[in-house]
Amino acid sequence: MTSGPLHIPQRPIAAVYSPDSILQLAVPPIPPVSVGSRTRIATCADVGWFHHNRRLAVLNLGAEALHVYVFDPAVRSLSLAQTLSNRDGMQFYWPEQLSFSNNGRWLAITNSKNDQSSINLYAIDPFTQLVLPEPLLVIRHPHAVFHGVTFSPCSAYVVSATMDAAGQLLIYKLQTEADGSLQAVLTQAIMNRYPPLKPKSAAFSADSSLIAICYSANGGAAQTHDYGTIAVYAFDPNTGTIRHEQPLSELTDRPELAYNDAIGFTHDAEASYLAVQSQSNDCVIFYAFDRASRQIDPHYLALGNPAAQLSFPHGLSWSTDDRFLAVSNNGDDKVTIYAMTPDS
Repeated sequence: MTSGPLHIPQRPIAAVYSPDSILQLAVPPIPPVSVGSRTRIATCADVGWFHHNRRLAVLNLGAEALHVYVFDPAVRSLSLAQTLSNRDGMQFYWPEQLSFSNNGRWLAITNSKNDQSSINLYAIDPFTQLVLPEPLLVIRHPHAVFHGVTFSPCSAYVVSATMDAAGQLLIYKLQTEADGSLQAVLTQAIMNRYPPLKPKSAAFSADSSLIAICYSANGGAAQTHDYGTIAVYAFDPNTGTIRHEQPLSELTDRPELAYNDAIGFTHDAEASYLAVQSQSNDCVIFYAFDRASRQIDPHYLALGNPAAQLSFPHGLSWSTDDRFLAVSNNGDDKVTIYAMTPDS
């Protein structure tokens, strides 16, 4: 790694714009939001791979819609397979982030509208790989405004970051009752170590022993905190808790992380890299992670413009083989996919 940022001049191998984008409307259904010195409309909020990386789900906050695409890696194309909205019973209220369980059974989506914030869990049809629209379970927490969500690799836990005044990390254990219904039991609520920043998202290492959390300022009101923070903690998959007294490693007050909202470990056994997006800088940052010392290398690689064609990137998702990275862009309401080869 170099002593400063090394920029990766990489173009997307595929890109798709949201159907019937709200950016085409004379008056979008949601107001613009300030992000640093610029404003944008919340559109293409998050993205996630599932079904062995053959499908890609794209969540749209402003349109309150979910689009599912079939991805063909041979020709690097995306074909629309499913669109769901509140007309189908999704119960969306500014849907913010999503996560698929590794067991292939569930999709979790956060709603971030203040008075209707929740985590909704949906079933995945095992034969068609279509998302079933009515929630199996709706999770709420007093005064919580949910932002990020992720399943643990064993699919037993759901972790969500909240961007309310408390800014907590909430961990729920999923359990099936005798009648077959799904329930969520809170196992831990972790207070914010980095105010005035808020926890935005979390990501597990493939073996569940590590959890990375990213922190940034909320968009909206005028902000003076044009920086971000990431931290890596030890996670106990037996108890569903984080040993949160001190992080194993942290990078604090980093300008390259301004207005980060999503974080992801690579899936290799060493958890070799962490990817974090920055809306303010229109880039995706990659930090090397040393498993032996459990430390984040502060030097970084940056996937940025003009080659990357990023516009207020808000969500990201590694394919499970780490060959592809998908990024959702709020600025122009699109998803971009990058080939992550050893050379890149």
